Amino acid sequence: MSLISTNQGRRQFLTQSAAVTAGLLLPGWAVADNVPKTAKGNNAASGDTHKVGAAIKFGKDVQETLKKINDYEATFTKKELVGKKLLSTEMFVKFREQPFSVYLKYLNPHGGREVIYVAGKNKDKLLAHGEGITSIVGTLKLKPDSKDAMDDNRYPITMFGMSKLVATLVQQWEEDEKHDDCVVKFFPNAKLDKVDCKVVETSYPKQVSHAKFHLTRLYVTKETGLPARVEQFGFAAAGAQLPIIEEYTYTNVKTNVGFGDLDFDTENQAYGF
Repeated sequence: MSLISTNQGRRQFLTQSAAVTAGLLLPGWAVADNVPKTAKGNNAASGDTHKVGAAIKFGKDVQETLKKINDYEATFTKKELVGKKLLSTEMFVKFREQPFSVYLKYLNPHGGREVIYVAGKNKDKLLAHGEGITSIVGTLKLKPDSKDAMDDNRYPITMFGMSKLVATLVQQWEEDEKHDDCVVKFFPNAKLDKVDCKVVETSYPKQVSHAKFHLTRLYVTKETGLPARVEQFGFAAAGAQLPIIEEYTYTNVKTNVGFGDLDFDTENQAYGF
């Protein structure tokens, strides 16, 4: 049997993660009892109850901060429930707002895999290659929303980035505002690992048809005003922990780096394409 069957090897790489999405969690950053960790000596864990409009304003304030960011690099980690599997991936990321450009290098698992997507280039397809033996297949060109690209992802790469992540939350809360059973709390002195954050949390006391998630949190760093983490939990069975649906985290963020076209080009000699 050969090391790689062209079709089988190609298919295996595609379905196991040729494309990437928008979204995350770092080891050790789990929130105990689904309450944000808070700075010692304050009462932030109690939270203050607000209307959904306050969460929307919080999100829009973050959007205003993001308008000042042209590009950034970061370590990006995501946890996503895809089908019945909770998948976790850590990547190094380069992102540019205009034109919409994404470079991803997998760190764990599948260290060495790379993905590039630039809106309007390469016939609007993402370019990807695997690591190790799978790299023999070469650079793959995939439609971002194709079945192969979406097999291990909740969202297409066209939805990647802080801006679209926060915009999605704002839209979610605008839908929540149409109902009167969504509970909103703020945690002004939360901590994510050692990072001081402000957190807005929305939740539904009981499962209802209009609730997309049971509980949602947006962590924003006090220092930069940028999103550090988004958590989305589903409804739990009696006596069970809340199931994670989505977690997206940005760390080691450097903004307005000044990326050029070569940072999102397979001809970049620093890349493995």
